[in-house]
Amino acid sequence: MSLFHAAVLGIVQGLTEFLPVSSSGHLVLANYYLGWGSGLKLWVDIATNTGTLLAVLIYLRRDVAAAVGGFVTGLGSASVRQGAGWRMALLVIVGSIPTAIIGLGLKDVFNSLNAPLPVSIALIVTGFILWFAPRSGHKHEVGQVSFRDAVTGGIAQGLAVIPGISRSGITIATFLARRTDGEMAARLSFLMYLVVSVGVTVLGVRNIEASHIGALPVLAMFVTSFVTGYLALMVLFAVLRRGRFRVFSPYLWAVGIITIIHVALR
Repeated sequence: MSLFHAAVLGIVQGLTEFLPVSSSGHLVLANYYLGWGSGLKLWVDIATNTGTLLAVLIYLRRDVAAAVGGFVTGLGSASVRQGAGWRMALLVIVGSIPTAIIGLGLKDVFNSLNAPLPVSIALIVTGFILWFAPRSGHKHEVGQVSFRDAVTGGIAQGLAVIPGISRSGITIATFLARRTDGEMAARLSFLMYLVVSVGVTVLGVRNIEASHIGALPVLAMFVTSFVTGYLALMVLFAVLRRGRFRVFSPYLWAVGIITIIHVALR
């Protein structure tokens, strides 16, 4: 695999992992239109769980520090357990449980949908999810978010194992439907992403040596996915602050419809 190939995959992954347009769906379509091989998954895992993971850790560093610190110190302090850091950590943990159950239980089933036509349909569905999502809600503080909200968001995130259903899109839209403020919805969504991503990262790193992946392509994917992922986070939070989540819908509909027509005419 060339450096150009690796860099393009890193850019696609970095942009689409956080913008609500489905990274899995775009990588299926990138392979469909560009014909870039069947050994794509490991490269995608590496890009997702190195560069994009670091982008979230840096962008949400205050939330991560508060949640981790609150949880660790809260284990031995009742007063700390009254704070926002402890509650944020619990919300993320509770929300990640249904995600893990659905993701692990149904992953093989949904992997069969890794084809242009079902992905295109799922992208169109994602577009409608974003279009009808509320602009924002009244839950601005972590203490206002319930554990039921977290579980509901976790279930939605689990369903994003379907290729073409955006993880960030469906999770944030679900939190918005639960009357969560747009920025709080995104923070919860990406903190839950970290929990899932760390586990996948460990598995991906274990496979690097066995797959004989060159150091330069890995570095290219890491750098490009980190830079574009960080920029995508900035864009998404800006969009949510303005209550314009549906701005991505026309793009998703266009990509889905064009691909359906392309598949039908082949």
